[in-house]
Amino acid sequence: MSDETKNPFELIQQFQDDFSKDLDAVIENSGSGDPRDLALPDNPVTIGGRVIDANEWAKRQLEGAAGAGDRWLYGVLHPKRNPVEAAIAANQKRKDRLAQSEKEEKWLHSMERVDQDETYKTIEAVGPTGYTAGIAARTGKIKKRVAELQPMVEALAKRLDDMPQDTEAQREAKMIASKRGMQEIGRKRRGIS
Repeated sequence: MSDETKNPFELIQQFQDDFSKDLDAVIENSGSGDPRDLALPDNPVTIGGRVIDANEWAKRQLEGAAGAGDRWLYGVLHPKRNPVEAAIAANQKRKDRLAQSEKEEKWLHSMERVDQDETYKTIEAVGPTGYTAGIAARTGKIKKRVAELQPMVEALAKRLDDMPQDTEAQREAKMIASKRGMQEIGRKRRGIS
């Protein structure tokens, strides 16, 4: 059957199958392939590979990001749609993608590829000011959440104070009640219970 008579979905599936094999070959030969640079006869111009090399790509990406802070801030402060409404409208898509991700065990495969040395180098490069600036920027949010949480925790503490604690079984029951009380607070705050 020629490509012209194939169902479009068959063409897409064939592409995915072929491309998956291409990617397997790229991963298998990672770092050992040549960039396919070609010198044209009698022409001083060097033709690069079909895609720019990794070092140049990373350099351009970093340079672009370094200069994009103001554009990022403007875009975040002037969204084209209400981000909360858009997120709620896309809830089913989120569920579907999460289910597919779970089926494919994407989280597990991603965790298996984590480079801890690189993670800690990034943390050191950001430094403690990255953490403290993030907390300081969320002062209003933190105060609001604590104001919601404090009376709920106080109600739990009063309820726990009323429980007997004379025997080992009573003390265990109190510990379990404390844990379950905090879980119930979490559900109430999320509107689940």
